[in-house]
Amino acid sequence: MSLEDWKKKEKLCYASQENMINTVQEEMFPYVSEEVEVRTSTDIEDEVQNRGGNVRPLQPSDSYNGAIRDTYIWSQTITDVDVLVKLPKSPLKAKDLRVSIETQRIKIEATQRHETCNKSTKDPKWTTIFEGELIFKTKKDESVWSLVSGYVSIHLEKVSERWWDALIMEEPKIELNKIDCSRNLDEMGLTEQMKVEELMWNHQQKLLGKPTSDQLKMEAIMKKAWNAKGSPFQGTSYDPSIIKFN
Repeated sequence: MSLEDWKKKEKLCYASQENMINTVQEEMFPYVSEEVEVRTSTDIEDEVQNRGGNVRPLQPSDSYNGAIRDTYIWSQTITDVDVLVKLPKSPLKAKDLRVSIETQRIKIEATQRHETCNKSTKDPKWTTIFEGELIFKTKKDESVWSLVSGYVSIHLEKVSERWWDALIMEEPKIELNKIDCSRNLDEMGLTEQMKVEELMWNHQQKLLGKPTSDQLKMEAIMKKAWNAKGSPFQGTSYDPSIIKFN
C-alpha cells in the first residue's frame, strides 16, 4: 500500500468515528429549539411554601399588642410594628408580588403568571391584595418585607415611640389600656437604661443594708464639707456615725 493510499484510509476512519460520536450525542442530548426556564432552589421553595393550604399556623406573638383582622394580622412594641398580610390561595413567588412601603402607606399587589411555551407573559395582570394608610409615620428606609408560608411579612420601625391603637386609618381601634406596656431593657434609650440599672442597684443595696447611690453622693458631699472653713468639725477626723441617712 502506497503512502497516499494509507493517508486516504486513515482519513476515512477518522470521519467514520466522528459520525458515530455525533450520533451518540444526538441520542443522549437531543437538541432543544425552545428556551427552557431554569428554576432555582429559591423559586421552588417560594412556590412550595405558598401553595394554598400550606399556611403556617398563627402564633400568639403575631398579634401581640395588636389585632387579627380579616386579611392581615399586626403586632407591636413601643418602637416597631410587624404585619402579616394573607396571600391568595395560589402558588406565589417573590417575583409575583409588588410591595410598596412608604412613610405612612403600604400597598401590596399580586399576580398569577400564566406560562406559555415556558415563558411568562410580559404584561401580567396585577391585583391589589392590601392597601392602607398607616395611623402614624414609620421610617421608610428601615422597613423590610419577606415572603413566608401564606403571608407577606412586613417589619416597620416607628418614627416616634408610642403605642398604636390601630394599624391603618379605617381599622377599628384596640383598647390601649388592655395591652402589655412593659418594655425590655434593650428597647429603652441609654439614659433610661442607666436609670433602671441604678434603681435595681439601689434596691439590692437596701436589701443588704448598705447605702444607696443617693446616700453615697450625700456622704461624699459631707466628707468635703467636714473640714471646710467654718465647719464645727474642722480639724477632726470624719466620723460617719454622727450622720444619719434616711
